[in-house]
Amino acid sequence: METLAYLYAIVPADAADPAPELTGIDGGAVRLVRGERVCAVVSDVAETAYADEVLDARLADLAWVGERGLAHERVLDWYAERGPVIPLSLFSLHRDDQRVGERIAAEAERYERLLDRLRGHREWGVKLWRDDARLAEHLGELSPAVAALTAEIETAPPGRRFLLEKKRDALSAEELRRVSARVSHEVYGQLRGEARDSVTIPITAPPGNASRTLVLYGAFLVPDEGFAGFQRRLSELAAAFQPTGFDFEFTGPWPPYHFADPDAA
Repeated sequence: METLAYLYAIVPADAADPAPELTGIDGGAVRLVRGERVCAVVSDVAETAYADEVLDARLADLAWVGERGLAHERVLDWYAERGPVIPLSLFSLHRDDQRVGERIAAEAERYERLLDRLRGHREWGVKLWRDDARLAEHLGELSPAVAALTAEIETAPPGRRFLLEKKRDALSAEELRRVSARVSHEVYGQLRGEARDSVTIPITAPPGNASRTLVLYGAFLVPDEGFAGFQRRLSELAAAFQPTGFDFEFTGPWPPYHFADPDAA
């Protein structure tokens, strides 16, 4: 059977050989293609199943792609737990090990520099969600303008109170967005201070009936020795903002998907 070399990641030259039980795409045995300065993590896949025209036709099958994505991630996680790793995208294919070796030799200097930068770091993800109903109840605690208007309403005569309440409704919609942006900025800024590097990830539009709105999705490259500080700062931010209508989602550790661009090393 003719095969192709499927690439998962680039790892240091002294990386350990994979455990025999580690399997990759389609259950293939994982191995290293070793170069002088870096190694490639690979397995073999059937050429008939991954030829360009066949692969292009299968990419619309989300279940098929998802199954291979899990296998891809399993291999990355195994190496990320043992040292620095540069993740490669799904379906990175080469004709054979010789072509793989040529690729890593050509890019060895940049790969090696990036691996040195990533050593001793892991990626962590933080999502900040805004619960509109809860935030509306506590908006006066975060918006001086809404608080001042609420105080004025409490002492106003009935006719004026009605007009002020209408004004507060309009102001609240605007302040909800402003407060959300301010809290997102503060959360990201404080967490960035505990990380070596960070990026914000684009947020897709939520469903029309969503009760929560994702207002921040950040990825943070955190040194292992600084993780306790990062986690402590995250806990402090959650304690400060969760009671007023913001929820935090913390995930990881991940391979450094958002920090592994050799051109940026």
